[in-house]
Amino acid sequence: MTARGTIAHRTSVHFLWTAILITGLSSCAPQPGVEHLDALNAALTDLDSAEAVFRAAPLESAAPAFAKVDSALQAVETMMVGLVVNLDQGKPFTRLDERHRMLRRQPGRQRRIEQEIERTRRQIGNLVEAIVDGASVDAEGTPIDTAYFNQAASDELRIADHLLEEMAIALDFLDRGTRDLDRIIAAADSTARALTTIPGQP
Repeated sequence: MTARGTIAHRTSVHFLWTAILITGLSSCAPQPGVEHLDALNAALTDLDSAEAVFRAAPLESAAPAFAKVDSALQAVETMMVGLVVNLDQGKPFTRLDERHRMLRRQPGRQRRIEQEIERTRRQIGNLVEAIVDGASVDAEGTPIDTAYFNQAASDELRIADHLLEEMAIALDFLDRGTRDLDRIIAAADSTARALTTIPGQP
């Protein structure tokens, strides 16, 4: 199944949950946790939308981009051993180092986000199901009541908000880290070569 197909399937599952909620709630009295359903379903919708944007980004470019900038930074550092530069001369190296820091943890960050998307969707889905079914105990045998649902909903909504923020940060770092990377590398390399050929430099 393609990424687009997977997202469409998840979206259809989300709407199926909503339909089940409407049917279930119309046939019974209010149950503990029902007041959280709108927020939980909104979180699932936001997660679906953010995931579509996240997976459409060129995530696979992060690892080779980091390898390229890491190699370039090592080469520049080797050329610059023993040299002292002023702030203006060092700007190309600063830009290169910034790209290096942005991309260094990007592949791991992306993998962690992908795993967390699945976990968060599953947890929220399980919580919605428990509310609709009027569950009395959770998977570990812990009694479920209003206080339980209040805490669980608060936790999962907070985690979902944090995940949305993490996805935005990851996409920002990917964009800024890879933008004009070849030009940044070339500028740092040419500056290093020019500085090492200045008369009087060791």
